[in-house]
Amino acid sequence: MIKFFRIIRQRMLTENRASKYLLYAIGEIVLVVIGILIALQINTWNQDRVNRKMEKKILIDLRQELSTNKEKVRKAIERRENLYEPLGRYMKLMVKDSISYSSFSEIHQKTFFSSKISPSFGVINSLISSGEVNLISNDSLKYLVTDWRDVIAVFMYIEDNSFAGHRRFEEYFDKVFPLMGNQFHNKSLEDLRVRFEKIIDDIEYRNRLITIGQHFEAANLNGHETIDYIDRMTNLIDRELEKMN
Repeated sequence: MIKFFRIIRQRMLTENRASKYLLYAIGEIVLVVIGILIALQINTWNQDRVNRKMEKKILIDLRQELSTNKEKVRKAIERRENLYEPLGRYMKLMVKDSISYSSFSEIHQKTFFSSKISPSFGVINSLISSGEVNLISNDSLKYLVTDWRDVIAVFMYIEDNSFAGHRRFEEYFDKVFPLMGNQFHNKSLEDLRVRFEKIIDDIEYRNRLITIGQHFEAANLNGHETIDYIDRMTNLIDRELEKMN
């Protein structure tokens, strides 16, 4: 093709047809520019297609990770609520000074511990550290993904604080009733009742129980807020995936 244009150009020059050659040269330049623009457009189109393919995989992986985290948080909330329900009833009795020895022994044979959860955020961390988060075309989703680590940081702080509070209560209580479950078999009822009457009026005991309740409420409130945040992301992901199908 280049050889063909060169032959035409040489013929025009030898025939001294300068004006026509000038028009031809301009036309040739225009054709070259158009060819470059078409090549660039094709390259851009191909790159966009590759990016959209990568984005789809990112969104699928991200949704899976978020679904896993949502289930972990949901189960943590459920465990806490199951633990807090009897504790809440016990604390109401405590406020009324109506705690009996049987209710005391029943509540303290249960554990107040709700094990910490470990959220998975490997996908999001990878997206942010690699810069691939910029492949997400939906700006609202991109901002939510970018802020997710801050949301997780708050979640983990409250989780750690709650767990530490529970641990401090258990350590305190074990000093008064060490291995309580075994003591009911090894100690006399009279001895246990004396210790019960001593601790039930202790202000530190009451304050620590109140703190436990506050930890439960704060952790569950934050857990629900975390689930709402996850739902916002997954809803946007579902919309984007639907557009790609």
